[in-house]
Amino acid sequence: MGIRRETAVVLAALGTLAAGASVAAATAWAAGSPLTIEVGEARCLHATDLPVVSAAPKIAAALEDSASATVRLTVRSATKDNQKHAYVVTVDGEHRASGSVSGGGMSINSVSIANDKSSRVVVATGPTVVFDQTIAGRC
Repeated sequence: MGIRRETAVVLAALGTLAAGASVAAATAWAAGSPLTIEVGEARCLHATDLPVVSAAPKIAAALEDSASATVRLTVRSATKDNQKHAYVVTVDGEHRASGSVSGGGMSINSVSIANDKSSRVVVATGPTVVFDQTIAGRC
């Protein structure tokens, strides 16, 4: 009886996170869960990087110092059927995103997190929590 590849990947990712390494490419997988979650590294989104803002020089000047910490979550269906699996993303208890995936599909969400402190990010499908982790935002 061996360890399944997915389980080994999750255990390795959790070990890396527990050691205080970056959040980059961590994967969450709950036993029996219809979803897998890939977490990108926390990064800064500067308002002036947005095309709409940079196209308006007066607005860009006013927002020059504004930045938000964000993290990218890739939600994938772990099943090959056509059943939809709805999910909800909360950050520090506040609803930030929701969606659904089915049949091996994926959905990518970038959610804002607290700047210069840690935020608890939770992804749940129905009553099942498939991802629950504290992520530090740094801008």
